[in-house]
Formats: sequence, structure tokens, C-alpha cells
Amino acid sequence: MPRLLFAALLALALACSAACSAHKEASPVADTEISAPAQELSAAPEPADTEDYGGLDDYDDFSEEDAALQNDPLEGWNRFWFRVNDWFLQYLVKPLHKGYAFIVPEAIRSGISNFAHNVTFPVRMANSLLQGEFAQAGVEFDRSLVNFMVSLGFADVASQSKPLYPYRPETENFDYTLGVWGVPDGPYFIIPFLGPSTVRGAVGETGDAFMKPQDYLLGWEISIAGSAFFAFNNADSLYKAYDQITESALEPYVALRNAYLSMRRNQQLNLTLTSNAQDKLPADTVQE
Repeated sequence: MPRLLFAALLALALACSAACSAHKEASPVADTEISAPAQELSAAPEPADTEDYGGLDDYDDFSEEDAALQNDPLEGWNRFWFRVNDWFLQYLVKPLHKGYAFIVPEAIRSGISNFAHNVTFPVRMANSLLQGEFAQAGVEFDRSLVNFMVSLGFADVASQSKPLYPYRPETENFDYTLGVWGVPDGPYFIIPFLGPSTVRGAVGETGDAFMKPQDYLLGWEISIAGSAFFAFNNADSLYKAYDQITESALEPYVALRNAYLSMRRNQQLNLTLTSNAQDKLPADTVQE
């Protein structure tokens, strides 16, 4: 009896295997349908790492603005003077200025800052004239005259009254004048002992220096010493911003360069938009 049961089970297993093989031969499309998805899966590219790491690969996609920030053909010069300026600021200017600020009250330092601004009004007025901004030059002259008559230039009295014409002292420099004339900004350029700029900005600084009447009235030595003292008086605003940018940066040079160029580009864009809005304002007013 056990033998008969074993023979029956063996015959049933052989019949099932024969039926399965016959079904396979009768439907060849089944292999294709089953293997096709497998082939697609094997040929499909592996998922990008961005899905696993939250899209960190976006940092590899640089826009034109990012490429402009990285355009640094004078990097050798710039890195050398970055190190020199960093040492000069951290180990000489900062400790000396902290002692100076401890001795000299903030009110006196503010008055010196106002005097430094007012005494250079001829440079700003000349640049306004070179840009064709004659109304701006008139406002500059009037404001400086009031400040000197009321406070000998140690206070900004004129700022308490709103001028009839918009006052934009940030445009009254030879750097901006060159931009109005169509001179390109040029690459990033660090000025020795002064800090980050561009090639056009460095030329603008030189042009403004030659426009100072005190250079010719008092002599270059006294004028340079006075300019150095005025810059030292405001050094806290410089090294505070500098430390904020560079202290936590992995690459301080790159952080300073990108921050400066971004700030400069945004300032120029805002000035252009403001200037265009002011040019359109009278015409719109007349139409209304």
C-alpha cells in the first residue's frame, strides 16, 4: 500500500511538471513581458544622491552671478594683501582703536566723523558735476555751507531738513563717475592697507585723492596724515563688519570677496533703480 501511494504521488508530480513546461512553450510572450521590466530596471540610472542627502548637490549648480563672484584673475595679489591687511587690522588697528575709543568719548568721535565728511565736500560736488548731476552738486554745496556756518563742520545740521532734491552722497565719488561714463567694474582688487575693492574702485579712490583741495593747500604729508586719522577714527565700523564676515568662515578670503562683491552689486543695482525712478517721477506727475 505505501508503494502504491508513493507511485501515485510521483506520477502526479511528473504530470504537473510536464504541464508547466507545456504552458511555457505555448506562451513565449510571458518571458518577454517578465524580462522587459527587469531590463528596464537594470538599464535605469541609479537614483541621484540628492534624494538621500536633501539636495546638497544644488551647491554644484552655479548661476552667472556665482560665476562672476568666482572670477578672480588677480587672486595671487589679492591673497597676499589680504594676509597683510588682516594682520594690520587685527594686531595693530583694532587694539589701538579700542584704546582710543576708551579714552575719546563717542560724541567727540562722532563730531570728528562729521567733520571728515564735511571737509571733503569739494570732492563730492566735483563728481556730481562730472556726472551731469548739477542739482545734486548744488545740494551738496548748500548742505556743507550750512554745516560749516552752524557747527564748523562738526555736526550734520543740514540732515535735519529734507532737501528739495534727493541727496545721495554714496554716488558722489569718482568710482561711480567712471561707472556713469561706461567704464566696467573690472575684477576684484584688494587695495593695500585699505581693503577690498575692484579695479575701477581703486582708480576711483586715486581720482578722489587728487580732487581734495587740502592736498594742494596743506601739502601731501599733512593731508595724508589727516585722512589716515579720519579713517582710524571710524575703524570700529570697519573691523566689526570684517569680523562678522570672516570669523566663522571656512575660507575667510573667499567669504570677504564674495560678501564685498555681492554688496557692491546690490548697491549699484539699488542706485540704478532709484535713479530711474527719480527720472520718471516728473513725467508721471505731469501726466496725472
